[in-house]
Amino acid sequence: MSAKRKQGFYQPIALEDFPRGGRHQLELPIYENSLGHPTYCPFVVVRGAHPGPVLGICAATHGDELNGINIIHRVLASVRPDQLHGTLLCCPVVNVPAFEAGQRRFPVDEKDLNTCFPGKSTGTPSDQYARAFVERFLKSVEYLIDIHTASEGRLNSMYVRADWHSPAARDMALLLQPEIILHGKSGDRTLRSAARALDVPAVTLEAGNPSVFQRQMAEDGERGIQRVMAALGMIRDQEPPAHTRTPVICHDSQWLRTTQGGILDLNLELCQKIEKGQEVATLRNAFGDTTGTYKSPAEGIVIGMAHTPLAFPGTRYCHLGRIGEPTAPKQPVSGRLNHRLIGQEGEG
Repeated sequence: MSAKRKQGFYQPIALEDFPRGGRHQLELPIYENSLGHPTYCPFVVVRGAHPGPVLGICAATHGDELNGINIIHRVLASVRPDQLHGTLLCCPVVNVPAFEAGQRRFPVDEKDLNTCFPGKSTGTPSDQYARAFVERFLKSVEYLIDIHTASEGRLNSMYVRADWHSPAARDMALLLQPEIILHGKSGDRTLRSAARALDVPAVTLEAGNPSVFQRQMAEDGERGIQRVMAALGMIRDQEPPAHTRTPVICHDSQWLRTTQGGILDLNLELCQKIEKGQEVATLRNAFGDTTGTYKSPAEGIVIGMAHTPLAFPGTRYCHLGRIGEPTAPKQPVSGRLNHRLIGQEGEG
């Protein structure tokens, strides 16, 4: 690949080049296949008729995460460019090679793309793809909603990962109105972590299960994003959807794992609150004999859980959230992360 051509993969989307009051659909190269042909990523720019902030929304960082695509489509269908204040920049499918292959991981090197940000221009295949996406998309936005789902074989509640100590991220999380909000500063090479490093307030919306469209998740996600847009001053001519539930706040979480193989019978439901020492799972062999029981090591709430009954030693069967607000940080965040969303405006 020529240096000039590769450099083109790293050009941010120039939002100011698009006329105000219109919607623009783009397919931009951010990678190449083994024949040297460009891999194109889809982007949608809705540049409002009026100045305002730039909100980025993306989905399918893992190729089997479909609910987020549906949420983005619904949001785009509801937006009126002639009434919008600011710009909406959407990427319905981040991980195009994985989406085309019908799998979760980046297929060239089988890496989890959401552990590769901000990427590296001379790194592994997934590193280079991640770097190009950061340059193309992330450096063009001022706020970010990154939509995910559970992985194969697992179920998720609708929950948000956010830095509770960042007022801007906390506002976004509350406005999305998930069932659960899980605190996490994020320093783990996720897209949200890369956003934080660029002083971009960001949240991860975990919206249900993989490889399916779930109507309730799509409706809840759409309404939540509309509330965020209203709080940013992007939509002013319509009343934002009302709040209908109060999220449970968790200061941290852990995955409970099996210690032997067998057939797993879970005594759990999503969002169920459980007590320390409560029996949550039974393991049986092929004859139906009980070979093990599992009890919760702590009080908490079920954020996610296994869907398949097949278990190997070390299988994750319950994502347990520990309820309560996190301890205040020694050093508060600064910059845009420290702003409040309500009434917050910028130029876009």
